[in-house]
Amino acid sequence: MYGNLKRGEDTEQMGVIDWANWNTGRFPELKLLFHVPNGGKRNAAEAARFKAMGVKAGVPDLCLPVPRGGYAGLYIEMKYGKNKTTEKQEEWIHSLIEQGYLVKVCWGGQEATAVLEEYLQQGKTIMIDPLNSWNMTEETDCMVSALAAAAVQGTCPFGRSFESEFCLPFPEEGDCAMCVNKYMMIWLKKIAGRFLKGEGSAENTV
Repeated sequence: MYGNLKRGEDTEQMGVIDWANWNTGRFPELKLLFHVPNGGKRNAAEAARFKAMGVKAGVPDLCLPVPRGGYAGLYIEMKYGKNKTTEKQEEWIHSLIEQGYLVKVCWGGQEATAVLEEYLQQGKTIMIDPLNSWNMTEETDCMVSALAAAAVQGTCPFGRSFESEFCLPFPEEGDCAMCVNKYMMIWLKKIAGRFLKGEGSAENTV
């Protein structure tokens, strides 16, 4: 299928890109899928030049910068046969997970395309920039408005005992909206952590 190339990581990855190109009608976000060219053999001069340009060993092979399912994006490290992840790759995988990315090691193209399809079928991740809190998506704006309206009526999403600099004796919806916008992402992360630990309640999590 790919000339005289022997089947391996390269051909499996080519198959993933072919699949992505054929499925952009179903998932337009696949147009953003790209390969990080950090592998391959280079002579000393080329290696030095690429290193100076920012190439780093261990970065996963494929990146999909599309936030889904609570993740900031998806990285895929391609493997084939008996190949295993290197120490540098493990370091990158761990660091990317810490930054909110989903990282998958896939042995073969079929596994990788299944990961991509499952990932893109999840809901969009709501991204909030706390330093620019009013630069929000329409979906986030609706959520903040709903939570703020509930808070004004006495149902604070952060718990009955929660207090912030926005809490006033007679708060208006705008005050609660600023509070929700500032603390919502912290609240969501703590809720996720508590439920993963089996603690259940979201009360007083901020």
